[in-house]
Amino acid sequence: MRTFLILLLLYPFAEIAALVALADHFGGLAVFVFVVLSSLLGLWMLRNQQIGALFTLGSVMRQGERVSLYSLLWPLRYLLAGVLFLIPGVISDLAAVLLLLPFKGPNIAVNARGAAGGGHSSADNDVIDGEYTRVDKETPSDRRLH
Repeated sequence: MRTFLILLLLYPFAEIAALVALADHFGGLAVFVFVVLSSLLGLWMLRNQQIGALFTLGSVMRQGERVSLYSLLWPLRYLLAGVLFLIPGVISDLAAVLLLLPFKGPNIAVNARGAAGGGHSSADNDVIDGEYTRVDKETPSDRRLH
């Protein structure tokens, strides 16, 4: 926990050092434009968060029964990348780009009810288990007797 706190305190200094090094190499105006454009990109991503949900839905529809865990987490990754783009700095922008890369994670089996895991095979999809009781409709003459 102590190392996390130290890294959290050193992060702003690392961002400033990276921006100063870039400004020394490319010029101050170019780095300023880069920071403004990356912040605008982050703002645009946060405003259009629905796109992440649509990407996830499209991925689930294309893959059928096998769904990647990373594709299910796509909206969360997209949101976090937008926040990281909003933070001015190079390190946060690199982390945002890494979050947006299409990593292929482990597959999760999805059964017919849509729940993860699964004890049913795909052959059982057309069978519905359950109990029923027959209820006859009352005729108007039956209603008068009650």
